[in-house]
Amino acid sequence: MANCENCLKPKMPQPALFGQFRNSLYCGDCLNELDRITNESVDLIYIDPPFYSQKYYEVIWDESAERYAFEDRWRGGRETYINYLIERIRKMRDKLNSTGSFWIHLDWHIAHYMKVELDKIFGQANLQNEIIWQRTSAHSDSKRFGHVHDTLFFYSKSDVFTWNPLFGPHSPEYVEKFYRFPDRTRGRYRLDHIIRSQSMGPRPNLSYEYKGYKPKWGWRVIREKLEKLDRDRRIEWSQTGRPYLRRYLNEMKGTALTSIWTDIKSVQAHAKERLGYPTQKPIALLERIVSATSNLGDLVLDAFCGCGTTMEAAQRLGRHWIGIDISQTAIRVVENRLRKIGAPAPQVVGLVETEEQLRRLDPFEFQNWAINAVQGRHSTRKIADMGIDGFTFLENHPIQVKRMDDVGRPVIDSLVGVLEREKDKKGMVIAFSFTRGAIGEVARLKRESGIEIQLLTCSQLLAGLSAKQMTL
Repeated sequence: MANCENCLKPKMPQPALFGQFRNSLYCGDCLNELDRITNESVDLIYIDPPFYSQKYYEVIWDESAERYAFEDRWRGGRETYINYLIERIRKMRDKLNSTGSFWIHLDWHIAHYMKVELDKIFGQANLQNEIIWQRTSAHSDSKRFGHVHDTLFFYSKSDVFTWNPLFGPHSPEYVEKFYRFPDRTRGRYRLDHIIRSQSMGPRPNLSYEYKGYKPKWGWRVIREKLEKLDRDRRIEWSQTGRPYLRRYLNEMKGTALTSIWTDIKSVQAHAKERLGYPTQKPIALLERIVSATSNLGDLVLDAFCGCGTTMEAAQRLGRHWIGIDISQTAIRVVENRLRKIGAPAPQVVGLVETEEQLRRLDPFEFQNWAINAVQGRHSTRKIADMGIDGFTFLENHPIQVKRMDDVGRPVIDSLVGVLEREKDKKGMVIAFSFTRGAIGEVARLKRESGIEIQLLTCSQLLAGLSAKQMTL
């Protein structure tokens, strides 16, 4: 069971780990990046790994950001997916301290398979909750009941763990049924017992007469406490002369939260917090998890941090945090998200620094890196973009990104066609290198037609060419 006495005392960061601690973002596969973290140093781990859902998603980073289709599918099937997670979760468990907690967010396709494996890793006795989160209110399905929930498993590393009880508001039905009495100044209240029952037995120090009334089994509080309650108009006498204690609705904590969460909705299309990430979780969901299973100053880890909801929740609640994601894009988005809420700049490790690293990026990540490097905007056009991958930030001139060496004149000719169609005179091409023919054609176009095409190499961008140095 939880050591609640320990739970309610905020713990200070461990000196060995946090002497010069900065919140950190690591870009890379968490299987490798977890090695950067000291064993038994983390208080809370939450992960929302890619779902084994056999679905295609479209990622849209921010309203004006890039779109690309990615497949949330594992070609090796369910076993490959499970093994992929198990290998990483075992390492995560090593990072948890003895009172730490682990949360994993899954959908209905895989949750019951993963629970079997998680029981092996953490021990069946350390499964504290299976949380059912109703993420949407309706889902039409003609052949079965609609799937409207996700599953979260909450494990502790041991039988002593951080637990801070959370409460939600009472339902209107509950209030109407139990808080039946009105008070003009204090609001609704209910009547509770102030005298002891037979099952509680007598207590000598609680056996006394008050206002001519002496309960057979005594009072539930000492005389001084009872007198104070009475002065505060919290003792109510029934018509039969029996005393009761008034409990006011506005002084109650509310209803203790259960393992079924229906009060937090998924991030809606027009929500202020929406970043455009299709599996983005609401900040309220992560704040609940962080609040319940960590304390002020604790270290929170998200090894699949995506767009950084866990990081923002931890930051707002006064926790230290570490985020890991394999995507360069994700790390940049998290940086920007935290900057917007005024968080100190985190330590960022693993972003591209060399041309060799750039060449290993997948096509989407390469394109995204290039557009970001010139502080451009990503094209939001789904079809018929005629090779336009983005636009310069202020002037809105088209940008083409080519993940290749020796980009030649055909690419320049293609961009000229785009410029003519867009009635523009300026454009940009980003690549690893350009042929002499391409460079010569760009010079000719400027001299003879007034068309200005800027050719930027990746080595120039890596060297730190800033937006102020660009001619477009």
